[in-house]
Amino acid sequence: MALDGTYSGLQASVADWLNRADLTTQITDFIALGEARVNRVLRVLQMETFSTGASSTSAQGFGTVGFPTDWLQTRTLRLANPTRGQQLLEYVGEEELDDLQTQGLTGNTRYYTIINGEFQLLPAPSASVNYVLRYYAKIPALSVSNTSNWLLLKSPDLYLYSSLLGAEAYLKDDERLTIWGAAQQTIMTEMQLESEQAKRSTTRLVAKRATFG
Repeated sequence: MALDGTYSGLQASVADWLNRADLTTQITDFIALGEARVNRVLRVLQMETFSTGASSTSAQGFGTVGFPTDWLQTRTLRLANPTRGQQLLEYVGEEELDDLQTQGLTGNTRYYTIINGEFQLLPAPSASVNYVLRYYAKIPALSVSNTSNWLLLKSPDLYLYSSLLGAEAYLKDDERLTIWGAAQQTIMTEMQLESEQAKRSTTRLVAKRATFG
């Protein structure tokens, strides 16, 4: 079965490329390992999404926003401000947040950090406030109940090479691993470039005169 945009088609292709009849039952694991690798590295437009809701207050009195279950990386976090509209928050590290708390920072919420798997807001909102989180989401994992996703349809070659690399522990010194690894890296680099070009095409480029000295 050729790569046809389906989970079963991908499994068949992986089995064919591996040419190892003893690894058939492990192929689903190889695909999952490939997905994990891609999730750690790839960041493209198709992975961007939004989550909305209302902030909470922790037992310690901190304003918090929970992670979506498919969260990988934050793009922006905004809070609804009754007088200013959506207000973009600035990320700070834990030490910076401690310093700001020590200074007794008050007023509108302006900062956030990540602690214990959630966003901590500072200054803490006086009441629950609506938020809009823009973030990179995990690629929807393939399974018997989710037989396809956007990445398999867009880049079946990346899915194939990533899944083949998932078999590395079984193949050991197989020289094909180097070829597959290079192909995987090339495809991800091309996808990143494609994504960046798509973003730039929505903005007007203004030529600037170079100055020296």
